[in-house]
Amino acid sequence: MRNTSKPAKTLTLRLEPQPQATSWRRLALLAGIVGAAALFCMSRVQAASALCANGARCADTLHSQPYRSASAPSLAALTGVQTLARSPALSDQEYLSFSGVGAVVCTVHGIPRMSTAFLVGAFDIGVTVAHTFEHDGEWAQPENCIYTSTDSLGQVRERIPVSYIKAQWESEDGAFGQPAKDFAVIRLSEPSRFAQRTMPLGKFSGTAANVVMVGFNADLEGDTVKRKTRGTVYERKVNGVAISSMAGFMHDMDSSDIASGAPVIDENTGVIIGIHTQWSHAATASTKAAARNTMIAMNDWLERTLRLEMMAGRTAAAE
Repeated sequence: MRNTSKPAKTLTLRLEPQPQATSWRRLALLAGIVGAAALFCMSRVQAASALCANGARCADTLHSQPYRSASAPSLAALTGVQTLARSPALSDQEYLSFSGVGAVVCTVHGIPRMSTAFLVGAFDIGVTVAHTFEHDGEWAQPENCIYTSTDSLGQVRERIPVSYIKAQWESEDGAFGQPAKDFAVIRLSEPSRFAQRTMPLGKFSGTAANVVMVGFNADLEGDTVKRKTRGTVYERKVNGVAISSMAGFMHDMDSSDIASGAPVIDENTGVIIGIHTQWSHAATASTKAAARNTMIAMNDWLERTLRLEMMAGRTAAAE
C-alpha cells in the first residue's frame, strides 16, 4: 500500500538516484496486486465448486441458452485450453432414487448402439427410444442387447440380457421415423437386483414445467457415471397460438452428456412426463439440417404396451 504521509526531503533525495531500488519496489507492489487477485479468483472458484457439488446451478439461467454447448469458450479464451463442462453426477441419495435408470446397449451389424432406459411398473420392464434398435433398415436382435446398471462410482453392478423388444416404429404401420413415436419397451430376462425402485410414468399436461433429466453418456465405455441436468420443458402453444412445429416438446436442458431415452422428470411431482430424444430438422432452401433437444410424451401405444407387459408379468408370477 502506498504511504500517504509526506516523505522527508532527505529521504527522497537519497532514493531518487537509485532506480534499481525503485524498480524492485514497483515489482514488489505489482506482485502483491497479482497475488491478491489470484487469491480472490481462487476463492471464487472454490465457492463455485462447492455450489456445483451441492447440485446448485453454476451457470447463467438455462432459459436464455436453449441449446447449450458442452465447451467452455470463456475459459478456453483465457487459457488456450479446451475443456468440457460436464453435467453433474448424482449424489448417493439421488442414486437410490434413480436406481431404476440404466442403459441398454445393442449391436447392429457389429456397431454398438446405446441409449438410456428406465424401469417402469416392474423390475424387468424398461422404456427407452426405438431408434437405438434400428440401423439402415435392420433391427437389433434381443440376444445382442444388454441392460446395464452402475453404482455412484461408475462401477458396473449388473448386466442383464434382453428377452424381447417392442418398438412402435416397428410394430405400427406408418410410425417408423416419426419422432413422437420413437418409443420402445424392453423385457429383461430377469428382474434387476440393483434397482431399488421403478420409475413413475405419467402423461404430460402440455404446460411448461421445471424438469430434471437423468441418464448416461452415449459413450458408455468411456463414461459410466450416471448424470443429471436441469431445465425447462416448453409448451407448444401460448394463448392458443402455436409457437413450435416440433413433433415433441422443446426443452433447454444440456444433453451433451446424456443419451436419448433418458427420463424427463417433473421437479414438482417427481413423475416422469416424457423421454429425451433428438429431433432432426431436415435442410431446406433457406435453412441447414439441425438436431434439436426434444421431449416426447407418453402416447396411447406406450401406455397400452406397458399395461399389457405388466399384466403378463403378473399372470406369469401367479402360475
